Amino acid sequence: MNVRLHPLTFVVGAVRELVALIAAGATGLLVGGLSTAFYFTLVGLAVGLLFHVANWLTFTYVLHDDRIELRRALIGRSVKSIPRDRIRGVDISANLPHRLLGLAIVHIDAGADGGEGELNAVSLREAERLRRVLLTRDEDAPPRRVLARMRRRWYVYAPLSGAYLLTPFAVAGSLLGTLYNLGDDLGLITRKRVENFGHDVVGLPTALVLALIILVLVAMPVMSVIAFTLFNWDFTVHERDGSIVAERGLLTRRSVSLERRRLRGVELTDNPFERLAGVTRLGALITGLGDAAHRGRLLPAAPRAVAESLAARVVGNVPGPLVAHPPAARSRRIARAAAPPAGVAALAVLAGQPLVAAACAALAVLAVPLGLDRYRQLGHASDGERLTVRSGSLRRRQVVVEHSAVVGWRIRRTLFQRRLGLATLVAAVGAGDGGYSSADMAEEDAVALAAAITPEWLTPFLDAESLGADAADADANAASADVDAAGADVDAAGADADADAGADPAAPSSRGGARRT
Repeated sequence: MNVRLHPLTFVVGAVRELVALIAAGATGLLVGGLSTAFYFTLVGLAVGLLFHVANWLTFTYVLHDDRIELRRALIGRSVKSIPRDRIRGVDISANLPHRLLGLAIVHIDAGADGGEGELNAVSLREAERLRRVLLTRDEDAPPRRVLARMRRRWYVYAPLSGAYLLTPFAVAGSLLGTLYNLGDDLGLITRKRVENFGHDVVGLPTALVLALIILVLVAMPVMSVIAFTLFNWDFTVHERDGSIVAERGLLTRRSVSLERRRLRGVELTDNPFERLAGVTRLGALITGLGDAAHRGRLLPAAPRAVAESLAARVVGNVPGPLVAHPPAARSRRIARAAAPPAGVAALAVLAGQPLVAAACAALAVLAVPLGLDRYRQLGHASDGERLTVRSGSLRRRQVVVEHSAVVGWRIRRTLFQRRLGLATLVAAVGAGDGGYSSADMAEEDAVALAAAITPEWLTPFLDAESLGADAADADANAASADVDAAGADVDAAGADADADAGADPAAPSSRGGARRT
């Protein structure tokens, strides 16, 4: 049965077109007067309304037992079929106009094989039904259960993240750029006006400049909290129909569904400021998930204990305590942190740039604590079911993956690592980044960890090496026995010759005869 989008699609489209045409109408008002702006806006609204009517009439979707089809027929006919077993997630979002009208947008993600599909405006009930039908694989799935909910006081963690701290100013810069381009097109911005504005800014009193700087510094954390609240308002994670569902947003409410059967692990991320406050971010590692950095988010900022508790509910307990890496890794971390600025400082000395050399030398000295912290953060652990590896300082990442998610191993050793007896173990995982490494482990620890997790993969190679070593020892022992036997034969021959010489003095001894000859 062909199903159309909700009839209120017209209203949503008209509101969107009206907002987009306000700026165009203002432009017409400035250029040609009131009549031009009015007719310009009216024609734009009419064209937009006709477009949305045509889109509603020509677009339908059909839900089958094994697939969903999105059909469009205007001049040509197109049918997009998405197999249900390829669907990775079904996201539901609703911006302000949709929420006021009780509508939602359904986004279907089927990965690279199945593609994507979007239903622009359906009722909330229909959106929930589609998500339940498209994602439910088990009829005996447990009922809805809340796993975690973000508390209001956690919003103050926003300034600890550089992304939220700079987001408002990035938006302000984009808005100012748009206004500048619009003013330039209208002839409102001229070179003389820009120069006059620059002179006015340069002529501002020092006290006013300092006040503006202080105002910006105060506004940065405040605006970051506001941006964080808009994006993550009432962030809730719950389990429903065999999926992990994360809902968030104030003006635009978004709901992301992550199938449990595609869940391979979790990732805890933080920076030095968040570590000092005991805060971390939690994300899910899902196979075939597009835009995993945003769609796989389980907690944007929360106390570490809360994040680890949610991780335990989602994938299992985080293994610990972590095994520290050997002391040789410390010197390597320090060298890797201090070598780049030290090298630039040496080049600056050769180029006769003392200021640059001094600055780089200072950076090299400051890099030593960074290298020490990178070493402190290294660690790995396994509890028989899950593997966890941790690394990084400015951006520390701790990944927890199930043993069953590991599809391969890679042991990498550079020239410097071989000299220090170190190795980097990379676990290949079909989710997230595709592979996660434990840097600068002892060589025997890297092999032992991989063999403990997947013994059936590595044991044949280890047995072959052991048999080869045993065979070499056996050959060495056999050769030593042959030498000993040869020595015994020589000694026996000498004894026989001495005995013969003693029995017959007239007969020359073999050794004496040989010497004479």
